[in-house]
Amino acid sequence: MECAGRKGISPEPDTDPVIQIASVVQRQGETEPFIRTVFTLQSCASINGSQVLCFSQEAQLLQSWAEFVRTVDPDIITGYNVQNFDLPYLLNRAAVLKVDLFPYLGRVRGIRSVLRDSSFQSKQMGRRENKRINAEGRVHFDLFQVLLRNYKLRSYTLSAVSFHFLQEHKDTMQPFVITDLQSGNEQTRRRVAMLCLKDAWLPLRLLQKLMCVINYMEMARVTGVPLSYLLSRGQQVKVVSQLLRQAAKKGFVMPVVKMEGGEDYSGGTVIEPEKGYYNVPITILDFSSLYPSIMMAHNLCYTTLLKKGSAEKLGLSAEQFIKTPTGDYFVKSSVRKGLLPEILESLLSARTRAKAELKKETDPFKKQVLDGRQLALKMSANSVYGFTGAQVGKLPCLEISQSVTGFGRQMIEKTKQLVESKYTISNGYQADSKVIYGDTDSVMVKLGVSTVREAMEMGRGAAAWVSTYFTPPIKLEFEKVYYPYLLINKKRYAGLHYSSRPDTYDKMECKGIETVRRDNCPLVANLINSCLQKILINSDCGHPALSVPQGPPGAVEHAKEVISDLLCNRIDISQLVITKELTRNAQEYAGKQAHVELAERMRKRDAGSAPQLGDRVPYVIIQAAKGPPLI
Repeated sequence: MECAGRKGISPEPDTDPVIQIASVVQRQGETEPFIRTVFTLQSCASINGSQVLCFSQEAQLLQSWAEFVRTVDPDIITGYNVQNFDLPYLLNRAAVLKVDLFPYLGRVRGIRSVLRDSSFQSKQMGRRENKRINAEGRVHFDLFQVLLRNYKLRSYTLSAVSFHFLQEHKDTMQPFVITDLQSGNEQTRRRVAMLCLKDAWLPLRLLQKLMCVINYMEMARVTGVPLSYLLSRGQQVKVVSQLLRQAAKKGFVMPVVKMEGGEDYSGGTVIEPEKGYYNVPITILDFSSLYPSIMMAHNLCYTTLLKKGSAEKLGLSAEQFIKTPTGDYFVKSSVRKGLLPEILESLLSARTRAKAELKKETDPFKKQVLDGRQLALKMSANSVYGFTGAQVGKLPCLEISQSVTGFGRQMIEKTKQLVESKYTISNGYQADSKVIYGDTDSVMVKLGVSTVREAMEMGRGAAAWVSTYFTPPIKLEFEKVYYPYLLINKKRYAGLHYSSRPDTYDKMECKGIETVRRDNCPLVANLINSCLQKILINSDCGHPALSVPQGPPGAVEHAKEVISDLLCNRIDISQLVITKELTRNAQEYAGKQAHVELAERMRKRDAGSAPQLGDRVPYVIIQAAKGPPLI
């Protein structure tokens, strides 16, 4: 949708008319749309493969578009930020022009589509304020909201997103330029129409590329919640839905618990890292679905928890219940099988079946569906533990969550002890093994071998042997080998990842380093990435003829060159842009931050175009003049 704009002022539905709307209709699973239609004020030159409908009055344009929606009868209405801009603007503009039949956009006759404010808050996404529009029988599936939830990007503009995923830029025009083109002739209006069509077609291509609709539909099937909940609600509603299903089968009812903060508990174990650069293979062993496995292995559930003194009252013998590392008691599955373990078993067995079918399937569309299903099942299983540990939640249970992490800490420590005690020189191995780092569900082991192949073979053997010490379905697996490996600190490391073949690395992997963090400018990310390539990939090869040093000396030399370019003003300003998310209102921040101050300045200039809660604010830090503050 495009509306007439004024220079320096964001479009306002009370004043600025809608001048063009483009709609592209596509059947799920097909690669090309079967309808491309542009609704435009005044005459417009024809566009190959598209229908151009011209109107002399804006009210006629709006009425015709609403009738188009009702006639085409889509299941899903999508676009880019249509939930917070396009649809609210159209509804408000139709109200101003008194287009009485416009707001009936749903499938149920006589029910108006009404605009409402909604807000959402979570640790992952912070606080977000959105618009909500009902259209009974249809799903509003805003690609912008999908990307915010599922992808960490530096910029969420449609142009940046299209380039990131499709390697294709979107044409952009300032609103006042669009107004000038619309006021021109048929050919200039055609340029606006082409822009509109591309803006409508790109979200559909992105949805297809990222399999968003398939993945979300499979998640809705698995968890039993409406598709719209997945974009407007958090994780807890999905677990509640599954818990209600299982409770109903067993004749249980669920209590309604008042949301309030509770006691905190210890999280996963982090084995202190032995920092350094390792030019030997480092083997990574990983517990498969650690927290779900612990809950299944030890029958941890609301329905199996024993309060103090309950075992004696119920006449339970010591063999009928367990004591967890945190001092809590749960009955074994021989007494009563818990609801949560049953849910998890169902989810993980269904995932195993989906993955097996995926391997056999040859039809591309069915493969996408199966991949979406197994991913939804995995995410759903992993969210069950978090549900019990959410203190401000629907049904928090500290005894379950702290017991799970307690078992996890115990298992990581035991894995370290077992590996370091078996793989030693005294037991006939090349060297004494050493766990150099461990984090929650994995350990990184220096086995003392010199090749990736040996590290892989020993890793698989070690994982199988250690697994015998734990209750099924807990299983330690060989995950990958890093060679070489740079361990900087807790949760900050990089290395060449080997998992499929011992003779060729799969990728250079970075965790917690500036190359993957979004709160640094591109210059820093690119510099660190180049240095890591010299240290990890080109560590043993230089180019003497070209005098290009590699390895650590090459990384130092490259860093000096970039710093020199920066000081001599040879770096493009686009490489210095930092983006940070606006997670709360300005007055709620404890101290002044650059992006918050900038957002406030922009709001004073033009509230309509200023960043909203949840938006990423781009800015560049410059040298301040003497006197005034930097920000």
